[in-house]
Amino acid sequence: MNRNMKIANARSSPVSDASSLRLGVVSNMQGRATLDRPGCGDKNAKVARSPPRSGASSHCPGMMSNMQGHGGVRDGAKNRRWNARLRFGTWNVGSLTGKSSEVVEVMSRRNISIMCVQETKWVGQKAREINPGGFKLWYSGRDKTRNGVGIIVARDYVEDVVEVFRKNDRIMSIKLVIRGEIVSVVSAYAPQVGLDASTTQQFWEDLEDVVRRVPRGEKLIIGGDLNGHVGSSRDGFENIHGGHGFGTRNEAGKNILDFALTYELAIMNTWFKKRDSHLITYKSGANSTQIDYFLVRTTGRTSYTDCKVIPGESVVTQHRMLVLDFRGKNHRRQVKQQVEPKIKWWRLEGDLQQSFTHKMVGEDVWRIDNETQVDDVWLSMELTINKVAKEVLGESKGCRPPKKDTSWWNDEVKQAIRNKRDCYKKLGTNWSDENIEAYREAKRQAKKAVREARGKVNKELYEKLDSKEGELDIYRLARLRDRRTQDIAKVKCVKDVDQRILMDDGEIKERWRSYFDTLFNGNKTQDIGDLSIPDCMVNRDFVRRIQTTEVKEAMRKMGRKRAMGPDGIPIEAWRSLGERGVEWLTSFFNMIWRNNKMPTSWRKSTLIPLFKNKGDVQECANYRGIKLMSHTMKLWERVIEQRLRRTVKISENQFGFMPGHSTTEAIHLLRQLMEKYRDAHKDLHLVFIDLEKAYDRVPREVLWWALTRKGISRKYISIIMDMYEDCTTSVRTSVGRTEEFPITIGVHQ
Repeated sequence: MNRNMKIANARSSPVSDASSLRLGVVSNMQGRATLDRPGCGDKNAKVARSPPRSGASSHCPGMMSNMQGHGGVRDGAKNRRWNARLRFGTWNVGSLTGKSSEVVEVMSRRNISIMCVQETKWVGQKAREINPGGFKLWYSGRDKTRNGVGIIVARDYVEDVVEVFRKNDRIMSIKLVIRGEIVSVVSAYAPQVGLDASTTQQFWEDLEDVVRRVPRGEKLIIGGDLNGHVGSSRDGFENIHGGHGFGTRNEAGKNILDFALTYELAIMNTWFKKRDSHLITYKSGANSTQIDYFLVRTTGRTSYTDCKVIPGESVVTQHRMLVLDFRGKNHRRQVKQQVEPKIKWWRLEGDLQQSFTHKMVGEDVWRIDNETQVDDVWLSMELTINKVAKEVLGESKGCRPPKKDTSWWNDEVKQAIRNKRDCYKKLGTNWSDENIEAYREAKRQAKKAVREARGKVNKELYEKLDSKEGELDIYRLARLRDRRTQDIAKVKCVKDVDQRILMDDGEIKERWRSYFDTLFNGNKTQDIGDLSIPDCMVNRDFVRRIQTTEVKEAMRKMGRKRAMGPDGIPIEAWRSLGERGVEWLTSFFNMIWRNNKMPTSWRKSTLIPLFKNKGDVQECANYRGIKLMSHTMKLWERVIEQRLRRTVKISENQFGFMPGHSTTEAIHLLRQLMEKYRDAHKDLHLVFIDLEKAYDRVPREVLWWALTRKGISRKYISIIMDMYEDCTTSVRTSVGRTEEFPITIGVHQ
């Protein structure tokens, strides 16, 4: 057997010390590798493979440096592929209060995408954004004085999180879909040595429950402070211990090894030969130990290229950060979804509003020729409004705006943090009284700088909110903060009918399309009985044409700053045009009135899935579809609705969609009723009936029949029927729009 075959066989053996060797690869003292890179000159030359932040990039034909220490295929290369490189971290932060921004600064500087943190000492089970950098933290805790775990994810991977699971204040996990692979990350904090045995036993049982929740086909990464010494010896645990640990094994370390052996998990910071400073995770005075670990499945261990401690970070004095480098499968690089450019309608006020109105009045689109088709008249006006708006208001770029740093993270704060870090590095080389005092003073100054900067920003915010102009900002700010505390604010991957998680963009869009297609068109064959009406009951009375006052009243009742439909024209554009706009709309609505035909473009809508805040976030059935339609079309609907309300008498008991009869009033009446019965010591029985998807599934033929039976003029019914004829929609998802599909049942919402 030749040398190459021996090395290949050794690599495939789980009990071999040569498992980290590859053909043409030799180990260095840092646990990294040097390898022969074919096509780079002399075949015997060794080129250092750089870590994620290293500058040791290789220069090969067909390759180019990307200034990050990685080689990248030239843009002209065909079928270019993307090598998924990720760096994970785990760190006992000894309370995250006042340190969150420092932790994410370290993550940015050290190129760490996902960080498990322990001993956060934060109460509650929530999520929050941490700036600078748009990082997001999921945490779980019960007590301000002990325990607490969390996981911090970099901005580029926040939208890849598809599931969050919190076991307790010592264990939590998240699930991500990263370039076609499902990765489960667990943050764990084991009880300290000396606590009662039942607490320790309960921890390991809970951790086993979490591991069993992860299917075998998914990647599993456990990072945490496990408070045990696995030691440097691998005897009896060759399959999971690499033989490059630190110190002597203790009983708590034996528990870690038994757990890892049971679930076939490799302890990664024992598989790379390192100097002691890159193995020690906890140092206090003369005591140096290894108690923080990364555990991964043994079957995928070769995908991890390095695991080491990074000493010298000043955020925490005793605990040190442990990092794990992962190289995933090669996948084609997915092109990020571009955000559609939008006109900056929010600038339509003051001088810009006057400029917009002045330019629009000068356009040759105001005369309506009765011989022209409705579609042509509307298309001309739509194009003109959008053209003038782009010229006056401008257009946003087709990309997402970068998340800005928090305003308090200024140069003074950054300098104070740098001074603290420099003092900590000096302390690492010389523990003199002078260096200790200098570090303590730098630490105090850093906290003071953060406190003062935050206080200044908060004071300015409070003063703004206390003004009349800031009243509306309170609600906007409250909604924004509530959205940021949601575990999953934007879902990307969804489940199909067989509960399989879909990761391909095309499959995700097709799932959304098929779900809403079935929802809106699934009951075509239902038996609705005989809906025939005698001709004598049909109201064919004459109705007058649309009046200017009706258009003004309908426009007054339209909401402000609402999401726009496919044409991108908000109601504010018509308000800005004043009397000229109202007169044109009145003439155009009368044109539709005569022809019983509204513009074809109004029949298209965009459907937005909104989570109901209950159930599985990846289940399409737990979303409510809201259609975004043309504001001008909704104005036309409101004009007709006003006339119907004057004709049809609605019961006093109808709450919702009624002026002065909102659901808030209904709740108030019920509470009054309950109080009266309680005071009289009588029983009160309430029945609540919810018709599932009533608006989505009501047959339209029944609506036309009901309107006729109510004595509504045939003219109005024809107009309403036209509003629903040949309607189509497309679903806007996080991975793009779906194909259009027709909607044959239900009403507009």
